[in-house]
Amino acid sequence: MTTSMTDAAAKNAQTIQAFADGQNNIDRSAIAAFLTEDATFFPGARGASFEGREAFLDALLGWLNNHENGRFEILSEIYTDDEAFNEWRFVAKTKDGADVDTHGVDYFKLRDGKILVKSSFRKV
Repeated sequence: MTTSMTDAAAKNAQTIQAFADGQNNIDRSAIAAFLTEDATFFPGARGASFEGREAFLDALLGWLNNHENGRFEILSEIYTDDEAFNEWRFVAKTKDGADVDTHGVDYFKLRDGKILVKSSFRKV
């Protein structure tokens, strides 16, 4: 059985895939282009949240910049008209030289093709 995405789900897929590219390139402006002004990031730490585009970017890029290198590989993904899920693997080396190999899932809530909420769930 073949299913097709709605236009909104297809736009959300493009947004999340471009957002992932921005993360892999640690490109603040590319990432920012896909966030709403009132975006919220829940990084997975108990009780942690970062509200607003700039706080979201500071938190995400603060974490990404702790790595010498790193790549997110999307393993599977699901898109709807206002939500997205992706399973990923992140392999990197920290600036302290420690190897990182993390598996996780991100849940996204989207509004008008931009990320409103990103919740990360990681298995380390």
